[in-house]
Amino acid sequence: MKLRNIQWVLALALVTTALSACSSNKGGGEASSGEKVTLTISRWAGPHADDQKELLKQFEEETGIAVKMDDVDYGQLQQKQTLNMSTKTGEYDLVWAQEIWIPEYIKSGYLLPIDSYVSNDTLNPQDFDFEDYSASLISILTSDGKLYGLPTFIQLPIMVYNKDMLDAEGLKAPSTWEETLAVAKHFRDKGTGIALPAKQGQAAVDIFTSLVRSNDGDYFDSNGKLALVQPAVAEAAAFWQELAAVSMNGSANWHFDEVNKAVQSGQAPIGITISGLAGSLEDAEASNVAGKIGYAPLPYAKKPYGTLSVWNWCVTADSKHPEEAYRLAAWLTSKSTEKALSQKNGQIAARQSLFNDADLVKQFPFFPAVGESLAQADTQPLDPNAPKLMEKLQTALSALAVGSSEPQRILEQAQQDLQAVYP
Repeated sequence: MKLRNIQWVLALALVTTALSACSSNKGGGEASSGEKVTLTISRWAGPHADDQKELLKQFEEETGIAVKMDDVDYGQLQQKQTLNMSTKTGEYDLVWAQEIWIPEYIKSGYLLPIDSYVSNDTLNPQDFDFEDYSASLISILTSDGKLYGLPTFIQLPIMVYNKDMLDAEGLKAPSTWEETLAVAKHFRDKGTGIALPAKQGQAAVDIFTSLVRSNDGDYFDSNGKLALVQPAVAEAAAFWQELAAVSMNGSANWHFDEVNKAVQSGQAPIGITISGLAGSLEDAEASNVAGKIGYAPLPYAKKPYGTLSVWNWCVTADSKHPEEAYRLAAWLTSKSTEKALSQKNGQIAARQSLFNDADLVKQFPFFPAVGESLAQADTQPLDPNAPKLMEKLQTALSALAVGSSEPQRILEQAQQDLQAVYP
């Protein structure tokens, strides 16, 4: 489904009169039976969920629809959602689902296509503009021409650098592979280097996937066959190994959290972290570098490219109140609601327009870099065998980071190991 061909109307506004007008229910918060509507939403627990609970009071006030949040630990979230939706209890009306779960949820019939709730009459087009989403986000939620949710919270790796430290050395912020290696080597020779999340894990793979795609490469050839030994992938592997060689001591055992701490303390002149942690760098009470950090997309060979993770609001197929659930999803993803949540906690919404919103950029200067990265971004492969591919790449990248293998050889070994999975 192409973004420009989707005709959207959001029967939703942020005032009671508009919400009442677009509802088929007389009382706004009542079902056709006359009973009061209560929606239950499922998402992970934590500060973001707590902030969202506060905002939901506004929705309840405006619509008369009650909202109950079942917020659980991230490690239990998918299991609980799957159990609920597979048994068709109808307990959940709206689920917060990660992109890697979406294909299985759709295949299992857990989600409701929301196209039927879309018309050509838009009461509040400024607050909900479907064109405000990038095509890559919408494609994640689209299957067989049907849309199964609305994107909301995104994360992707970005590069950060200490402007004062670079200025003191007469260096400019890097962008390409070659420039980044030069800056990292300069500081490595002085005892630091680039803070790199090179620990065996998904952080390294997310970065590596961006590097491959920035080099016009992919893990699969034009026929869909696994092709880890093609030149674009091998060149990215060589760069990863070179970058690890000029990284800060300890980087081979670091994840994004450790990178953030190194930058936040003022030790790291440059690093690669995740957008969801960037806000802590601007926290004047906890960071030694607040106001001193610059932000950019990941280093690229030919073009910037981001590896995207996105959370989405999806209406369950067994919801007892699907229309109201959709209205809630639309309210939660409207520009004003997303901006309000961002102002509370720095959560990065999926809306392109908010990345350059003056209020948000002043508060969170990393927003434009995230928007630039999102302009050309994609998720990790979402096929059923992708977890095995990710696991093998994690092992390969860890070996490269500690310099224990040649890039070409280790890619050949990974290709061979995955032969049974990707024949």
